[in-house]
Order: sequence, then C-alpha cells, then structure tokens
Amino acid sequence: MARHARVVILCLLLPALAGAVGSTAPPRDTTAVPPVSVTRDIVYGTVGGERLILDAYVPSAKTTKRPVILLVHGGAWQSGDKSDFTGDGMRLAELGYVAFSLNYRLAPLHPYPAAVDDVKAAVRWVRARAPVKTYALDPKRIGAIGSSAGGHLVGMLATLGSGSLTKGARIKAAVSWSGPMNFSLWPLDALADAPVSIAVLQFLDCIPGAASCANVTAASPISHIDKSDAPMLLVNSEQELVALSQATSMDAALKSTGVVEQLVVLPGTRHAQAFGADLWDRTVAFLEKYVGKPPAPPKK
Repeated sequence: MARHARVVILCLLLPALAGAVGSTAPPRDTTAVPPVSVTRDIVYGTVGGERLILDAYVPSAKTTKRPVILLVHGGAWQSGDKSDFTGDGMRLAELGYVAFSLNYRLAPLHPYPAAVDDVKAAVRWVRARAPVKTYALDPKRIGAIGSSAGGHLVGMLATLGSGSLTKGARIKAAVSWSGPMNFSLWPLDALADAPVSIAVLQFLDCIPGAASCANVTAASPISHIDKSDAPMLLVNSEQELVALSQATSMDAALKSTGVVEQLVVLPGTRHAQAFGADLWDRTVAFLEKYVGKPPAPPKK
C-alpha cells in the first residue's frame, strides 16, 4: 500500500517536477530566420517491440560536417516528451547545428538502466553511416543538453566509458540544467515527503540508502568520472527541486579529476527549463567551445 501511495503522489506532482515546458531560448526574430527542416518521429532504435523515436531539426544551408546537439527532456524519468525542446531545437538549427530531440523509455514501467541505454543508443545512431550522410553530420562532434531528469541522462553520457570522446556512445560536451548527479545524497527518511525522492525511488527501482540498492552508485554520473570525460556545464538554482548539492558535489568531483567543468548557481527556486532562457547564450558559448562552431553556409 505504501508503494501504491507513492505512485499516486508522484503522478500528482509530475507536472512540477518536469520544469517549464517549451522553448527556453530567447524569442526569435522570425523575419530574419533561415528555414529549418523539421522531421518528426524518426526511429533510432527498437527495444522489446517499442520504438525509440526522435525529432530532427536540420539547417537548410547546404553545408557538411555539421556538429550535432542532442536534446533530452525532463519529467522525473516518468513523463515529458521530445516536443518540450521544440523551440530550442529550432534555435540550434538556425545557428547551424543539427539538433535531435529524443524520447526514451520511462519509469516506472522501464526503470534504470532503460533511459540510460536509450540515450546511449541515440548517440550511436547519430554516428551510423545513414544519419551522417542524410543530415551531413560530423560524427566526431556530438554534444548534449538535458533538463532535469534529462540533465542526469546527459551527465551519464558525459561520464560513462573512457577514452576517446568521438567514438561509441561518448560525447564531446554536456550541459545539464538541474540534473541529479549523485543519488547517494538522497536519504531514506526523505522518501515519504520529498517528491523528488519519490521520483528517484521509482527510477532506481530500489530504496536509496538500502544496502541492496546498487543502482544508487551505478545510476549516478558522479560514480563514473575519469579524466577522459567530456566537459560539463552544470546549472542549478540555490533552492529548487533538485538540491544544489547535486551540482556542487559533481563540480568538485570533476574539478578534482581534471575534467573541464563550469558551474552556474542561480538565486531563487527556478528549475531546469524555467531558467533556460537566461542561460541560453552561455549554453551556446559552451557548446561552441567544446563541441565546435557549425560551418559557415556557402556564399551565394
């Protein structure tokens, strides 16, 4: 009965946990925007008969070797949709990036590691021959932006594995807006009254703090850091749904290992995409530096 009650409570709280939905980029001047091609519901994988899909935002300019940015939505690992990043996908494509906003399998039906496996599969799909040719991609330049639960997932992409950042499921850089990084910081006694902790319980499929809950370590980006990992930009508000200690502990661990990191701490309680517009320019600057700038369109 206790577990059932937690599921009911979580369902009522998911809209708050998801963060602001929609574009986080500044308003666009549509009078000067070059056209962008948008293709919905592209299948990037299939697991157990379930299709994994993404949306592609592609610049119209005929250039090649374009860097890629993956967009990973939030929603407490249990809700949300790739359409939450529509505005940001458009904005990135207008800058010359190819952006892919993806869906992944959701808990509690699909707890850890399903979502992590799916975002890794998306990176491998981007590097496959057909997408590289179709979208004129540079498979060696892939970055990611994630919001809330999506911030956690891009943190996993940034830290899982070792060695080259241009092969397999590795990425060149990650931007996490309010992403959980260290599940060991959620105590057992917080589960009854903390909505974020309830979401964590459902995602991990075990109780943080219990001796048998090995997923606490396995699912925490902070547990996988080594000196070869991708640069990370971590953003968190001082008093929001995801505790500031998630970002500060991750930042300290990256710094001590020698991984390039940037930490932005904002005042107030805004969560994830609710502060995205204020961080857009800094996000783009970080991606330009560590993933690379898109090629200039050919002169007419």
